[in-house]
Amino acid sequence: MLKEFIDERRKKLKLGDASPKQDLISCMLGMGNKENEEVLTEKEIVHNAMLVMVSRHDTTSILHTFILRFLANEPAIYAAVPQEQEEITRSKPLGELLTWEDLSKMKYTCKVAMETLRVVPPIFGGFRKALKDIEYGGYLIPKGWQNHQNSTPLEKQAPVPPYCFVAFGSGPWICPGNEFARIETLIAIHHLVTKFTWTLLADNSFRRDPMPVLAQGLPIQIMPRKPL
Repeated sequence: MLKEFIDERRKKLKLGDASPKQDLISCMLGMGNKENEEVLTEKEIVHNAMLVMVSRHDTTSILHTFILRFLANEPAIYAAVPQEQEEITRSKPLGELLTWEDLSKMKYTCKVAMETLRVVPPIFGGFRKALKDIEYGGYLIPKGWQNHQNSTPLEKQAPVPPYCFVAFGSGPWICPGNEFARIETLIAIHHLVTKFTWTLLADNSFRRDPMPVLAQGLPIQIMPRKPL
């Protein structure tokens, strides 16, 4: 299926009916050398596309699940997120799709998603803790460096410890789906909070195995909201 999509998109790019920047596959097809030849093989394009789609499935679904859980457990935050999203909906013609400008307005919602990632990260970046100060390659790794599970919000820590929150990694190993996950999450939250309300129906404690796993899943009572 992906190969057929790649062939179709390649033809559209050659005819000028598609932009090299309109999506991931178009971008990879548009990457060329000085001779304007494709630098990625079809196999490499398929593998990269599959990586983005498959590797983000469990991580994103866990993030969305815990956002639902935290919102239901925090009434003040649960009220603030829909308020932000409703303002965006009211500013648009009925039925118009979300735009990049709309996503940039979702500042509070984005903070909720990032705080969820901080408190319940789907994937741990590292499992070791420095027992003493270590210098490696000219860099100092201080004793105990760094504990992202500090219950004090980052904005209240002075100064904010560098690299204490790297949910998507950093440097050359940063997650290639970073921006995709952010967009997908903001869009999902927008539609959930503007179209539905929900309450938890059962115990929502969780364990790590090694990813966060809710003891009983997340049973909820979900109800449609009145259209704005």
